[in-house]
Amino acid sequence: MECKKKIDRDSNVWLELLRFVIIGGYATVLDMAVEGWVTSAFSGKTAGANHIGAFFWMFLFSLVGFLLATPANWSLSSVWGFRNVDAESEKKAKSIRGMLLFAFWSFVALLIGALIQFIGYMTCLEWTGWNINILSGFSFDKMFGENGSIAVFWAWLVVFVIRTAVTLVVNYVSRKLFIYKAPKNQ
Repeated sequence: MECKKKIDRDSNVWLELLRFVIIGGYATVLDMAVEGWVTSAFSGKTAGANHIGAFFWMFLFSLVGFLLATPANWSLSSVWGFRNVDAESEKKAKSIRGMLLFAFWSFVALLIGALIQFIGYMTCLEWTGWNINILSGFSFDKMFGENGSIAVFWAWLVVFVIRTAVTLVVNYVSRKLFIYKAPKNQ
């Protein structure tokens, strides 16, 4: 006779993390697609700018992706992602105040991600001597076109993945501490 322990799907931290990663993955794909499209469509804005100016434009492009991904992320997190939440936190999380708190902490993570992105871009361009310019004139055509450089794509992707991993941790911790608090008895 086999003894199976029933898993409480609402309070199991591993299932919560899995739901968080699934929702975050969805938001990341949405963010990445929008950011990539906007960056490609408006790459002329960065072409003549210095490194700081080009980074500013890139940050604005990522902000567009953030603005489109955050509402979807908040709604999915409030309904499905975080289930092990005390009643007061759940009510607050699903309110306008909770949405604004969610957006605030998401924006803090975005700023941390922007700093990581800047460090990554400057590392690829100047600090290492690799001279991979993923700031000026970034476009999918330049990466994959006839005279494209796959190194630009990989550099951009590595920076995006590192930025996403760090912001994933910041987002999870801030949401558990300030928005979706677990019941006191757990």
